[in-house]
Parts: sequence; structure tokens; C-alpha cells
Amino acid sequence: MSSALPAEKTTARALAAALRQGLSEGRWLPGAALRQADLAAEYGVSRIPVREALSLLQAEGLVVIEPNRGAFVASHTAAELEEIFDLRALLETETLRLALPRHNPASLRKLEAIQRELDFATEPADWLRLDREFHDALYAPSARPRNLDLIAGLRRSVERFYAARLSPDARRVGWNDEHQHLIEAVRRNDAAAATALLHQHLRETRRLALAALQAA
Repeated sequence: MSSALPAEKTTARALAAALRQGLSEGRWLPGAALRQADLAAEYGVSRIPVREALSLLQAEGLVVIEPNRGAFVASHTAAELEEIFDLRALLETETLRLALPRHNPASLRKLEAIQRELDFATEPADWLRLDREFHDALYAPSARPRNLDLIAGLRRSVERFYAARLSPDARRVGWNDEHQHLIEAVRRNDAAAATALLHQHLRETRRLALAALQAA
């Protein structure tokens, strides 16, 4: 089945975005080969943008390119996953602390609107997309673009490890409840409660990611 990109979007960056989404949704398992010829045929492009897209993903830590062997989906050890989640907790709680006093009625309405969609999302891919949007909106008022870029990169590097474990009767329900509590803490401008809730939220996500890694 072809996944050809629109003609105006057959750039390396557009292809990298498509591959990134597939990786985050668990389309390719850690260690799986990403063959240039297969990807070029699937997306209707030459090998040049494929090679450039894979290099972009390598720079983000999502892909490993080995000389004379090709590109492979990056994997992590349990220790590496724990380190990434420790970094996420440090960055995300600090960025939330900076964002908190800058939230306003409009930004709160945006958080609530995203959460309403999340409450009714049934497909893991939709839930992951909306969860990204929720956290982006949660941190956006911090006005710290480098923090936000680092947070996005760290999330992408581990997202696929827990994507496969999302289902309507699994941890998603707890996450949605935690989001509601986060919104309330933001509304009260309660930095202590908000950062504690976020830390717990990330700890549960790490637990799922480690369980997925061990089950692989």
C-alpha cells in the first residue's frame, strides 16, 4: 500500500515527519531495518530525500545509521529509558513552573478543549496526538522555545515504547484523570501541586515504557 506524500510535500523534512509519526505509533519495532528502496517506493520519492530524512531522524536519536549496513530503528536499554524519563521530569516540571503564572483564560480554554477530545479518543494514534497537543499547550506559555524543543525530542525518543500499550481500559483512563487535576492546579496557579502531579504523571508513563521494553 502506497503512502505517497502530496507532490508539494516530497521534501526530506516532510518525509522525516511521516516516518517520525510512524515510529511514534510503533509501526516499526526497535532494531527494525529501514530500507531506503522500500521507503522510496512507499512514499513515491527518490532515495535522496529518504537518505536525508533518515539522517534527520538519526540526529534526533530515533534512527541509527550503520556504515555498509543501513538504517535501523533506535533501541534503548532500561537504563537509557530511565535516564530519558529523568530528563523529561526535570525539564517538564521546570517548564510548567515557568508557564504557570502566564496561563490565562484563553490558554485554559484551549487545555480544556483538547482534554474533551482526549476523553472520547478511542484510537491510540489519536490519543497520542492529542496528548502531545495537551502537553504542548500546558508548557507553551513558558516562552522557553529551547526547553520546548528538548522536551519534544525526548518525548519522541520514547513514545513508541508505550504507544502499543494504550487502550480504552488501560492506563489512558488514569492519564486523563491526571490531566484534569493538572488543569485545576493551573487554574489555581498552584505550582507545588501542578509540578507534583506532572512528576507522578511522567513516572506512570515511564512504568509503561519499561514494561513494554521488557516484553519486547
